[in-house]
Amino acid sequence: MGLIKDLGINIAGLGISGCIGLVSSVLMLYVLVDAMESGAEEPVWLFICVVVGLIIGALSFKLFRWANRRPARVS
Repeated sequence: MGLIKDLGINIAGLGISGCIGLVSSVLMLYVLVDAMESGAEEPVWLFICVVVGLIIGALSFKLFRWANRRPARVS
């Protein structure tokens, strides 16, 4: 049962952190639209949006895994 529980926690963590990363990337895209209007090249601000989304998604996954870790057993 432990393997199935760990697999479920990992899948839930990937889903939640993926959604958080996607939302932060879209918000960053709206912020960087001004950069496009002022002359920045498209690949540059799209790359920045992807990087921000990946970093925030990875941090939220790490936080999710940390919150669901098993406490150490004291014998």
